[in-house]
Amino acid sequence: MFVHGPTCRLLLAFATLCIAGCANPLNRVTHDRYLEDGQVAERNGNLNAAEVTYYRALVNDHIGDLGDLLIAQDEYNLGRIKRHLHKFGEAEELLRNSLILDEKILKPDNLDTDRCRVELSVTLAAQNKWEEGSHFLEPVLPDASRFTGNEREYLSEACRVFAAGLRQIGLEDRAKIFDL
Repeated sequence: MFVHGPTCRLLLAFATLCIAGCANPLNRVTHDRYLEDGQVAERNGNLNAAEVTYYRALVNDHIGDLGDLLIAQDEYNLGRIKRHLHKFGEAEELLRNSLILDEKILKPDNLDTDRCRVELSVTLAAQNKWEEGSHFLEPVLPDASRFTGNEREYLSEACRVFAAGLRQIGLEDRAKIFDL
């Protein structure tokens, strides 16, 4: 039996909704697989592979409408890798977008938000944008004790580098903020 007219359109709309309802969980599974592959590639030092898989995770966020939190996390991951690959302009854009979403979604003092601020500041420093970068790093300092282990060392090194970079461009008073 073949259905025509309005009934056919109604059945087609219903089928489309059923399929769309399945897309989100499938996209989440695909996203998680790409994320895991990216983490493995990053741990193994294969930054080009990590870049590709983190990009694919980010695309899945958008295709599957997986939400701003995953988008922010994946922009952060991809931005970090692009900085390591010296693709500073691309890294900066991704990290700025991630920070905007983090600040919208998370509490202002969230550690992930601060991680993004540090990474963005380092990316700006790599482009000799010392003063601009310092404005992203400065808000992290009051709660710096929340960083531990390698992250704490990374933050300390970023502060030392910023102090030197700011002094180099004649901003002694601003540089003192980062003398820990």
